[in-house]
Amino acid sequence: MTNTLTFTVPLSFEAHSLAQKCRQGISNQAKAEQVYLNTLALYAVDNYLRCMGFKTDWEESDSRDNVAMIIMDVADLTVKNIGKLECRPVFADADILQIPPEVWEDRVGYVAVQLDSTLKSANILGFTRDAVAEFPLNKLQSLSDFLLYLSELEVVESRQEEKLSSIVKIGQWLEGLVDSGWENIDKLLQPQQLGLAFKQEMSVTRGQAIDLGMQLDKLSLALVVKITSEPHSEEVDILIQVHPMGEITLPEGVKLIISDESGETILEATSRDEDNWIQKEFSAELREKFKITITFGDSILTKDFEV
Repeated sequence: MTNTLTFTVPLSFEAHSLAQKCRQGISNQAKAEQVYLNTLALYAVDNYLRCMGFKTDWEESDSRDNVAMIIMDVADLTVKNIGKLECRPVFADADILQIPPEVWEDRVGYVAVQLDSTLKSANILGFTRDAVAEFPLNKLQSLSDFLLYLSELEVVESRQEEKLSSIVKIGQWLEGLVDSGWENIDKLLQPQQLGLAFKQEMSVTRGQAIDLGMQLDKLSLALVVKITSEPHSEEVDILIQVHPMGEITLPEGVKLIISDESGETILEATSRDEDNWIQKEFSAELREKFKITITFGDSILTKDFEV
């Protein structure tokens, strides 16, 4: 790390061997040189990010695709859980970072890598998020900003993956792939409740005990989902029910809300005094997403589903 807050990476024999390998078979001298320099810049950024604790996947980048390298000026590096960075080489006498139009999309940022005249070392200068043809080097954001930016992106991606992993994919239930935590309803409900609630044979029915964080006469609730489908149909019928556990009736005011992926309410049911359960039925297409929200007083629980 230098006084100017750049990061210097020695361009070893390994770096040049890799660059030589990437340009093999390219007859156009200018294109071969471009690929060589791009590879050195990529090598430097890859080493820097690994030193900083980020995981990279160069093999999954377009810059390791022989066809993409030939037809495009591409120097992308895939950073796991973040996205693609474009690593652009510049020389010591340059004052502009040039960004080719073909890499203006699908990039989380553009890193300037200064190669010395002997190609023995590379300095990571900084980065920009602006997809423009030319960007002044003296306007680059610092490496400290760069690391903070990548860390923020990593957190966002992690949260998105966590949300996706929490989606209950009920469409797979028909194939025998039932999400963990969903049980046969005879383990949750009493025999008399089963007789009242389900008079017809069902394709797949599962339930889950839910906790709204409330203490009211030791009341617990069960969320029950039934999914049925006709053979070769792209649409399924879904029945959603809320039952009391250990009790026969629900308290007044338990609310069941069905909403689409954007959060717009589609169906709603509210328990009255002495209701045994509340329910809503609807149809949905395969891969369609929806939300189930259950509220009682100030307590609320939301679950995401995908057919």
